Amino acid sequence: MDHRILVIDGHPVYIKKTEGFLKGMTITDVELSATGKEGLERLDKEEFDLVILSGILPDMSSFKVCETVRSKCPAVKIIVQVGLFCEMEDRDNFLKCGADVVLDRKEKDLAPLESALTRLLGVNSNAAQ
Repeated sequence: MDHRILVIDGHPVYIKKTEGFLKGMTITDVELSATGKEGLERLDKEEFDLVILSGILPDMSSFKVCETVRSKCPAVKIIVQVGLFCEMEDRDNFLKCGADVVLDRKEKDLAPLESALTRLLGVNSNAAQ
């Protein structure tokens, strides 16, 4: 079974890298949104199994997006990717807002993301790192 994943990330390099990584895991139903507003609009119209959310968005608070996703779509799994200098308090706040997993965004090491996807969706991969 293919999973539907929505990636919400305003950084053009990271959003495409995440999409490529997911497709390398044979997850082909991947949708991209460059803003929180666009992502929430897609969630109003379409169903997804999982959202990968950037800890920083260009148009609105990622905390608000996380909270809204959780309240509107309680069954959707949420992975938040944060920068390496994100405070522990912010990580805790993402979990309080409904995130299932909060990960450091690592450009060259995608093993934590793969592990989270395996745990949350049951997908396995031999994706190239």
